[in-house]
Amino acid sequence: MNSRCRTGSRSSQRGAALLIFALLVILGLLGAFFGQLDSTSQTSQRNKITDEALAQAKEALIGYAATYRDRQHPTDVFGYLPCPDMDTNGISEDADNDGFAESTCGLADTTVVGRLPWKTLGLPPLRDGAGECLWYAVSGSAKNSPSTSVFNWDTLGQLVIQDAGGTALVSTAEHDRPLAIVFSPGSVLGSQSRASSGTSECGGSNAAADYLEGLGILGTSTPPAAKSLSTILLANADSIRNGTNNDRGLVITSKEIFDRIKKRTDFGGDSAKPGDIYTLLYDLTSCLNRKTTATLATLSSDPLSWAPSSTNKGIDNIISRLAEANNCAPYNDANTQQRKVLDNWKDNLLYATMDPSDITNPSKMISVNEFADCKGVLIFSGERTGAQTRTPAEQGDKAKYLETYLSIFPDSPYNTIPAASTFPGTAPYEFNPLNPATDIARCIKGLPAGSTQVTFTDDFGTFVAAGPLSSAAVTPNATNQTVTITDASGTGNGCFWSPIAVPLAGKALRAYYEFQFSYPDKFSLGDLTTTDRGNGFTFQMVRSDVGAPSSTTCGTESAMGALGSADIWGSFSFIIETDVHKDTARSDPTENHTAIMTNGSLTHAAGTITTTCDGTASGCRHSPANKFEESPVPAAHNQRIEIHTGCNSTCTNCDPTNHVSPNTYARITAWVDCTDCNDVARDLNRTTKPPMIQRCTILNTEMNLIYFGFTGGFLPGATAGEAPAQSVTIKNLYLRSD
Repeated sequence: MNSRCRTGSRSSQRGAALLIFALLVILGLLGAFFGQLDSTSQTSQRNKITDEALAQAKEALIGYAATYRDRQHPTDVFGYLPCPDMDTNGISEDADNDGFAESTCGLADTTVVGRLPWKTLGLPPLRDGAGECLWYAVSGSAKNSPSTSVFNWDTLGQLVIQDAGGTALVSTAEHDRPLAIVFSPGSVLGSQSRASSGTSECGGSNAAADYLEGLGILGTSTPPAAKSLSTILLANADSIRNGTNNDRGLVITSKEIFDRIKKRTDFGGDSAKPGDIYTLLYDLTSCLNRKTTATLATLSSDPLSWAPSSTNKGIDNIISRLAEANNCAPYNDANTQQRKVLDNWKDNLLYATMDPSDITNPSKMISVNEFADCKGVLIFSGERTGAQTRTPAEQGDKAKYLETYLSIFPDSPYNTIPAASTFPGTAPYEFNPLNPATDIARCIKGLPAGSTQVTFTDDFGTFVAAGPLSSAAVTPNATNQTVTITDASGTGNGCFWSPIAVPLAGKALRAYYEFQFSYPDKFSLGDLTTTDRGNGFTFQMVRSDVGAPSSTTCGTESAMGALGSADIWGSFSFIIETDVHKDTARSDPTENHTAIMTNGSLTHAAGTITTTCDGTASGCRHSPANKFEESPVPAAHNQRIEIHTGCNSTCTNCDPTNHVSPNTYARITAWVDCTDCNDVARDLNRTTKPPMIQRCTILNTEMNLIYFGFTGGFLPGATAGEAPAQSVTIKNLYLRSD
C-alpha cells in the first residue's frame, strides 16, 4: 500500500517536471517570437519615421525650386535648388553645419553633397529613424551657385542611383537622371565617427563618409569634372544585413520640379497676366517687328553675318543681334530678368523667314495663326513629348522640338520658309500647362515698305533739344537713350523734338514710351510741407507744313512746354498731357490726370475729364490722386497711343485706307500702364485691353504729316533751399505709322 503510493508520487513528479520543461520551452519560443515581433515593429516604426522625414524634405526642396525667383532672386529663372549645408573651406560666410545652404558650393556643373539645409528650407532639423539629420546631394546642373549656363526643363541631371548590389533604382535614360537626392544616413556602421561639430541642433561630423556609405567620389575624377556623372549606392536587404550600407534616399527629378513650375501663371502667362514665356515671345516679336523687311531677310539668309547655323534652329545669331546694346531693351542687359529667361530658354526657340526673293511679294507671304501678312515666324517649341530627347548634341534637330509645325519649318540651315506656308494655331496661342508640349507660333511682320518708324534705339541722336534754357532743362543721355526734362531757372521749360516727318492721314499711328517722375508729390522741409509739385509733360504732335520745330521752339513753363494755340505749330496739334499740377484756370481736377487735347489748348471742357478712365472720355482723373508721383519713390509708368484715321464723324468706324471726305476724322486712343503694349506693329485688342482715354476729332490737312516730341515745364522751389522741382525721365520710345 505504502509502496504503491511512493511509486505514484515519483510518477507524478516526473510528469510535473516534464510539464514544467514543456512550459519553459513554450515560453522560450514565445519570447523569441514576440521578441522578433517587437524587433520587426521597431524597425517598421524607424522606417516610417525615415520615410516621413525624407518625404517632407523632398517636398520642401521641390517647393524651394518652384519658388526660387520669389526667394530674393528677382532676376533669375525658376527651378534652381539650393546648395547643401557643407564645408566650403571658408568660401561661405555661413558656419558649417548650421542648417543654412551655402551661398556658393563647388565649381560650375559639378555635383556636391552636404547636410540638408533645413533652416533655408524653413524646416525643423528633420531626423531619420536612427535619430540622424538628413543629408542631400545636388547635381551641378541644378544648383543655384555657381549655376550652369542653361537651365530649363531639358537640363540633364548628373546622378546615377543604384542599390548596393549595382542594380539601377532609377532609369538611367538621360532625361530621367535625378537632379538631386535627399538621404537618410541611418545608424553608425563600421569605423564611422560622428563626433559633434558645428553649432546647429544637428551637430555631428562634417564628413559625408561618416554618414553615407554609398557615396564614393562624386564624378569620375578628383575633383569631379564638370558635367560628369556621380553614382550613388543606396542600401538593399543584403547590405543592411551584412552591415555595409544602410543609406536610404528619395530622388528629385526635373519633371517633378517643372510640373510644379509650369502651373505658375508667371511662368507661361497670357496677355492679362504676362509670364516668362508670354513675355519672351511678345518682346522678341516686338523687336523683330521693328526691323525693316530687308533686315528680316538678312537675319535669315546672309551666311556672312546673321545666318542661323545648322545647330541652333535659326535663333542664336538672332539673339546675339537683338541683345546688342540699344537694340532690344531689356535684352541688351545681361542682368535683367527678361535676359535671364532668354538665355535659359533659347533652346526652345526657333526662327525662320521667307526667302529674300519672296519677302517683298505680298502674294507669297506666309500665314501664322490669324495673320496672313507675315514674313517670318518665331516659335516656342514647348515641353518635349515622351518620344523626344533633347541632349546637347540634339539641340539643332527640329524634330526633337516641334510637333505641329515640324513639316512646315524649313530644314537645315533653317533659313527660309516656303512661300505661302501656313502655321495654323488655336487661340489664344499661349502656353497652356494642360498642353505644355504645344508649339506656339508668332507672326513676324517687320517694317513694311511705306511705313515710317522712329525709335530712341535708332534715332535718338537726331532729336533736337529746345527751349529758352534747353541746355539746363533738357538732358539727353545717349548712352542709355533717355531724356530728362527738369526745371531750370527762369522759364524752366524744355522740349525734345524729332526732325522726322511722320505720315498721319491714311495711316494708323502707334506709339509707346516709358516715363518716371523724380520726386514724390508730397515733401517736407523743416516746418514746411509742400504738395502738388508741378507741372508735368506732354507728348505733342504738331503740323508739318511749316517745317520742323527748331532748337528754340518750346512752350511756356505753365503749359508744360506744350506749344499753344497762338503758336504756329501748336495751332494744329494733338497733345497727350500728363498733368501733375492743379491749374484752376484750366479746369484741372484735384487729382493728377491724363488727357487728350488738341490745337494747343490745355483747358478742359465740362465732362471731358472723368474718373471712369474706360475710354468713354478724353481725360482720366487718376486714383490715387498722386499717381505718377508716388511716395517714397515714384514708380515707372508707360503710355501707349494709337491714332486711326479714315474715321466717320463719330469714330465708330475707322479705315485708314478710306481717308477721304467725309471720313476725315481721327480716333485718338491712349492707355496708361498697359501690359505687353510696346509692339507698335499691330493694334491692341480693345476688348482684352480697354482704352483709358479716347477722343474723336477732325484731322486738318495741316496734320497730314506731323512732327512730334516731348515737352515739359516744371515749377521751381518757392524759396531758396526748398526741395527741388519735379522732373521726368523718358525712355524706350517706339513710334510707327503704317
